Amino acid sequence: MSNKYRAEQVISIAGSECGTEIELTMVATFTVHPGSKATMIDPAEEPTVEVDAVRFFDGTDEIKLPWSIEDRMTSRSEFKDWLMGEAADQHEMAVEDAADHKREMMREGF
Repeated sequence: MSNKYRAEQVISIAGSECGTEIELTMVATFTVHPGSKATMIDPAEEPTVEVDAVRFFDGTDEIKLPWSIEDRMTSRSEFKDWLMGEAADQHEMAVEDAADHKREMMREGF
């Protein structure tokens, strides 16, 4: 079953000569497809990530960057590795939260 996630980070755009730097918040929504184990006839498939949307914000204002800049960022393997790492962290946190909730419910006698 595929899972949807959201991740964000600050990116900087800087002028090399003028020293001007702009920081934007990049928000990515993405889907992780879990892959599959090997069978007698098919090889194993690694999990994959699919970028659903990438948005850029300057404070609360959304900034539209040219598609070519977005594509150069999102098509790199490093970007997809970052998304997979974010998904793993969020999944781990959800598992821990569920275990904490279950322990709390057991303490309260439910």
